[in-house]
Amino acid sequence: MPARHRRRRPRPMLPALLLCALATSAPSPAAEDAADDAAAEVTGEQIYAYCVDCHGKRGEGGDGGTYPRIAGLPQPYIDRQLHAFKSQARRTKPMVPIFQHHRFDAEIIDLVAGHVAGFSPPRLSLWPYEPSAAALEAFADKAAFEAAGAELYADACAGCHGADASGDDAGKVPPLIVQYPAYLKKQIGDFARGERKMPADARCGEVPPAQAEAVISHIVELGK
Repeated sequence: MPARHRRRRPRPMLPALLLCALATSAPSPAAEDAADDAAAEVTGEQIYAYCVDCHGKRGEGGDGGTYPRIAGLPQPYIDRQLHAFKSQARRTKPMVPIFQHHRFDAEIIDLVAGHVAGFSPPRLSLWPYEPSAAALEAFADKAAFEAAGAELYADACAGCHGADASGDDAGKVPPLIVQYPAYLKKQIGDFARGERKMPADARCGEVPPAQAEAVISHIVELGK
Protein backbone atom coordinates (compact mmCIF):
# COMPACT_ATOMS: atom_id res chain seq x y z
CA MET A 1 0.00 0.00 0.00
CA PRO A 2 1.30 3.49 -0.72
CA ALA A 3 2.53 5.43 2.27
CA ARG A 4 0.04 7.88 3.67
CA HIS A 5 1.10 11.46 3.00
CA ARG A 6 1.65 13.64 5.99
CA ARG A 7 -0.57 16.67 6.20
CA ARG A 8 1.51 19.82 6.34
CA ARG A 9 0.71 22.17 9.16
CA PRO A 10 -0.33 25.46 7.59
CA ARG A 11 1.87 28.45 8.35
CA PRO A 12 0.26 31.35 10.19
CA MET A 13 -0.61 34.25 7.93
CA LEU A 14 1.90 37.11 7.99
CA PRO A 15 -0.57 39.55 9.56
CA ALA A 16 -1.10 37.07 12.41
CA LEU A 17 2.64 36.80 13.00
CA LEU A 18 3.02 40.56 13.07
CA LEU A 19 -0.01 41.04 15.27
CA CYS A 20 1.28 38.55 17.85
CA ALA A 21 4.90 39.64 17.73
CA LEU A 22 4.50 43.38 17.41
CA ALA A 23 1.44 44.21 19.51
CA THR A 24 2.27 47.29 21.56
CA SER A 25 -0.93 48.13 23.45
CA ALA A 26 -1.60 46.32 26.72
CA PRO A 27 -3.62 46.97 29.88
CA SER A 28 -0.68 46.63 32.31
CA PRO A 29 3.06 47.37 32.54
CA ALA A 30 3.81 43.64 32.72
CA ALA A 31 1.88 43.01 29.52
CA GLU A 32 3.65 45.95 27.92
CA ASP A 33 7.02 44.43 28.85
CA ALA A 34 5.94 41.10 27.35
CA ALA A 35 4.87 42.83 24.16
CA ASP A 36 8.21 44.66 23.98
CA ASP A 37 10.05 41.36 24.40
CA ALA A 38 7.94 39.81 21.62
CA ALA A 39 8.67 42.75 19.34
CA ALA A 40 12.39 42.46 20.06
CA GLU A 41 12.35 38.83 18.97
CA VAL A 42 11.10 39.57 15.47
CA THR A 43 13.91 39.18 12.95
CA GLY A 44 14.32 39.80 9.25
CA GLU A 45 14.68 36.08 8.78
CA GLN A 46 11.28 35.45 10.37
CA ILE A 47 9.60 38.03 8.17
CA TYR A 48 11.38 36.74 5.07
CA ALA A 49 9.82 33.30 5.66
CA TYR A 50 6.71 34.76 4.02
CA CYS A 51 8.68 35.75 0.91
CA VAL A 52 10.28 32.35 0.27
CA ASP A 53 7.49 30.86 -1.83
CA CYS A 54 7.98 33.50 -4.52
CA HIS A 55 11.54 34.75 -4.11
CA GLY A 56 13.28 31.55 -3.00
CA LYS A 57 15.19 30.60 0.13
CA ARG A 58 18.14 32.84 -0.71
CA GLY A 59 16.41 35.48 -2.82
CA GLU A 60 17.13 33.70 -6.09
CA GLY A 61 13.64 34.27 -7.51
CA GLY A 62 12.13 31.75 -9.85
CA ASP A 63 9.67 30.65 -12.51
CA GLY A 64 11.94 31.95 -15.24
CA GLY A 65 11.81 35.51 -13.96
CA THR A 66 8.16 35.79 -12.98
CA TYR A 67 9.60 36.30 -9.50
CA PRO A 68 12.78 38.39 -9.63
CA ARG A 69 16.10 37.76 -8.02
CA ILE A 70 16.28 40.03 -4.99
CA ALA A 71 19.55 38.69 -3.56
CA GLY A 72 22.34 41.16 -4.09
CA LEU A 73 20.07 44.18 -4.27
CA PRO A 74 21.27 47.01 -1.98
CA GLN A 75 19.32 47.71 1.19
CA PRO A 76 18.37 51.33 0.32
CA TYR A 77 16.80 50.15 -2.94
CA ILE A 78 14.95 47.23 -1.30
CA ASP A 79 13.71 49.54 1.45
CA ARG A 80 12.39 52.07 -1.08
CA GLN A 81 10.59 49.41 -3.10
CA LEU A 82 8.93 47.92 -0.02
CA HIS A 83 7.70 51.36 1.00
CA ALA A 84 6.40 51.85 -2.55
CA PHE A 85 4.46 48.59 -2.28
CA LYS A 86 3.08 49.65 1.10
CA SER A 87 1.89 53.01 -0.23
CA GLN A 88 0.64 51.30 -3.42
CA ALA A 89 2.80 53.59 -5.52
CA ARG A 90 4.00 50.27 -6.90
CA ARG A 91 1.51 47.43 -7.16
CA THR A 92 1.71 43.71 -7.77
CA LYS A 93 -0.99 41.28 -6.66
CA PRO A 94 1.03 38.95 -4.38
CA MET A 95 2.30 41.92 -2.37
CA VAL A 96 -1.05 43.62 -1.73
CA PRO A 97 -2.36 41.54 1.23
CA ILE A 98 1.00 41.64 3.01
CA PHE A 99 1.24 45.42 3.04
CA GLN A 100 -2.40 45.98 3.95
CA HIS A 101 -1.56 45.00 7.51
CA HIS A 102 -0.95 48.15 9.57
CA ARG A 103 1.90 46.61 11.56
CA PHE A 104 4.01 46.07 8.45
CA ASP A 105 5.64 49.36 9.31
CA ALA A 106 9.00 51.03 8.67
CA GLU A 107 10.70 48.95 11.39
CA ILE A 108 9.59 45.67 9.83
CA ILE A 109 10.51 46.90 6.35
CA ASP A 110 13.98 47.81 7.61
CA LEU A 111 14.44 44.38 9.18
CA VAL A 112 13.50 42.38 6.10
CA ALA A 113 15.36 44.73 3.74
CA GLY A 114 18.53 44.24 5.76
CA HIS A 115 18.06 40.48 5.74
CA VAL A 116 17.59 40.33 1.97
CA ALA A 117 20.53 42.65 1.33
CA GLY A 118 22.73 40.13 3.15
CA PHE A 119 22.06 37.41 0.58
CA SER A 120 24.88 36.71 -1.88
CA PRO A 121 23.84 37.04 -5.54
CA PRO A 122 23.10 33.54 -6.85
CA ARG A 123 24.52 32.13 -10.02
CA LEU A 124 21.78 32.09 -12.63
CA SER A 125 22.08 30.46 -16.04
CA LEU A 126 21.21 33.54 -18.07
CA TRP A 127 23.83 33.37 -20.82
CA PRO A 128 23.56 33.23 -23.75
CA TYR A 129 20.45 35.33 -24.16
CA GLU A 130 18.16 34.04 -26.90
CA PRO A 131 16.23 36.95 -28.45
CA SER A 132 12.86 36.41 -30.05
CA ALA A 133 12.63 36.01 -33.82
CA ALA A 134 10.62 39.23 -34.00
CA ALA A 135 13.39 41.18 -32.28
CA LEU A 136 16.08 39.84 -34.60
CA GLU A 137 13.98 40.65 -37.66
CA ALA A 138 14.07 44.31 -36.69
CA PHE A 139 17.82 44.39 -37.36
CA ALA A 140 19.93 43.58 -40.40
CA ASP A 141 21.76 40.76 -38.61
CA LYS A 142 22.90 39.56 -35.17
CA ALA A 143 25.86 41.94 -35.20
CA ALA A 144 23.55 44.91 -35.74
CA PHE A 145 21.33 43.61 -32.91
CA GLU A 146 24.30 43.46 -30.54
CA ALA A 147 25.63 46.87 -31.57
CA ALA A 148 22.23 48.46 -31.05
CA GLY A 149 21.98 46.92 -27.59
CA ALA A 150 25.33 48.34 -26.54
CA GLU A 151 24.51 51.79 -27.95
CA LEU A 152 21.04 51.95 -26.44
CA TYR A 153 22.31 50.80 -23.04
CA ALA A 154 24.99 53.49 -23.06
CA ASP A 155 22.44 56.18 -24.02
CA ALA A 156 19.44 55.20 -21.89
CA CYS A 157 20.66 53.08 -18.99
CA ALA A 158 24.32 53.57 -18.12
CA GLY A 159 23.79 57.03 -16.63
CA CYS A 160 21.82 55.50 -13.73
CA HIS A 161 22.77 51.81 -13.63
CA GLY A 162 26.46 52.22 -14.46
CA ALA A 163 28.53 51.27 -17.50
CA ASP A 164 28.76 47.69 -16.19
CA ALA A 165 25.08 47.55 -15.06
CA SER A 166 26.12 47.02 -11.46
CA GLY A 167 24.07 49.90 -10.01
CA ASP A 168 25.35 52.90 -8.09
CA ASP A 169 27.60 53.16 -5.04
CA ALA A 170 24.85 54.68 -2.88
CA GLY A 171 22.61 51.65 -3.32
CA LYS A 172 19.68 53.68 -4.62
CA VAL A 173 19.86 52.31 -8.17
CA PRO A 174 19.71 48.52 -8.57
CA PRO A 175 22.18 46.37 -10.46
CA LEU A 176 20.73 44.86 -13.65
CA ILE A 177 23.30 42.12 -14.19
CA VAL A 178 22.41 38.62 -12.99
CA GLN A 179 18.70 39.42 -13.22
CA TYR A 180 16.22 37.35 -15.18
CA PRO A 181 15.81 38.70 -18.75
CA ALA A 182 12.06 38.00 -18.59
CA TYR A 183 11.79 40.21 -15.51
CA LEU A 184 13.80 43.01 -17.10
CA LYS A 185 11.60 42.82 -20.17
CA LYS A 186 8.44 43.08 -18.06
CA GLN A 187 9.77 46.11 -16.16
CA ILE A 188 10.53 47.97 -19.39
CA GLY A 189 6.97 47.19 -20.51
CA ASP A 190 5.56 48.35 -17.17
CA PHE A 191 7.37 51.66 -17.48
CA ALA A 192 6.10 52.05 -21.06
CA ARG A 193 2.49 51.41 -19.92
CA GLY A 194 2.81 53.76 -16.95
CA GLU A 195 2.29 50.87 -14.51
CA ARG A 196 5.58 51.58 -12.78
CA LYS A 197 6.94 55.05 -12.14
CA MET A 198 10.22 56.59 -11.10
CA PRO A 199 12.09 59.82 -11.93
CA ALA A 200 13.70 58.26 -15.03
CA ASP A 201 10.66 56.28 -16.18
CA ALA A 202 10.41 58.18 -19.48
CA ARG A 203 13.79 56.88 -20.56
CA CYS A 204 13.08 53.39 -19.19
CA GLY A 205 9.77 53.10 -21.01
CA GLU A 206 10.58 54.70 -24.34
CA VAL A 207 12.58 51.73 -25.65
CA PRO A 208 10.54 49.78 -28.27
CA PRO A 209 10.18 46.00 -27.77
CA ALA A 210 12.84 44.88 -30.29
CA GLN A 211 15.34 47.43 -29.02
CA ALA A 212 14.49 46.45 -25.43
CA GLU A 213 15.54 42.89 -26.20
CA ALA A 214 18.81 44.20 -27.65
CA VAL A 215 19.45 46.14 -24.43
CA ILE A 216 18.62 43.10 -22.30
CA SER A 217 20.96 40.94 -24.40
CA HIS A 218 23.72 43.49 -23.75
CA ILE A 219 23.03 43.43 -19.99
CA VAL A 220 23.30 39.64 -20.00
CA GLU A 221 26.65 39.93 -21.78
CA LEU A 222 27.87 42.43 -19.19
CA GLY A 223 27.06 39.99 -16.40
CA LYS A 224 28.50 36.93 -18.16
